[in-house]
Amino acid sequence: MSVAMNALSTCIHALRKAMSAIVILLFSLMMIAVLVQVGGRYVFNYSIAGAAEIATFSQIWLVMLGSGIAMARHQHVAIDFLPAQLPLPLARAASILIVLVTIGFLCVLAYGSVPLLRLGIMQTSSAMQLPMWVMYLCLPVGAAYVALELVVSIVERWDDPFAANQSDFEEEAA
Repeated sequence: MSVAMNALSTCIHALRKAMSAIVILLFSLMMIAVLVQVGGRYVFNYSIAGAAEIATFSQIWLVMLGSGIAMARHQHVAIDFLPAQLPLPLARAASILIVLVTIGFLCVLAYGSVPLLRLGIMQTSSAMQLPMWVMYLCLPVGAAYVALELVVSIVERWDDPFAANQSDFEEEAA
């Protein structure tokens, strides 16, 4: 069992590294696209539509993947004063209930994106003629990643579901 947990932990760590790298790449791409757009508009008096699309698409993917990263780091806003006061069995039950409700919402989000994905197969973006299904794919992918991080969070915090992580305090000090 320990070997399986180590392998799973290694996979989760690799996925987190990959997602962080993708988010950094998306943010860099978005920043460059905005700078090109501003430069084109104000220096050359020419609007570059492709740059605006790249910035928009990058930002949307960034938000969807970045929310999973924030979930992994326990940086989402949560009101946990009341559940933190509960005894351990009830705190565990509360954390499971919270995760189940959140995963339910994420399932609705992913399911609701199916018509968009179907429509996106026939659509292209206006400036760069990119297939829109690539853009709409961020919804189920982001929802799945957040759901995975929620499940990992339950496992990692099973002994004390509503305790503050030591890493939370280290990031605040930095």
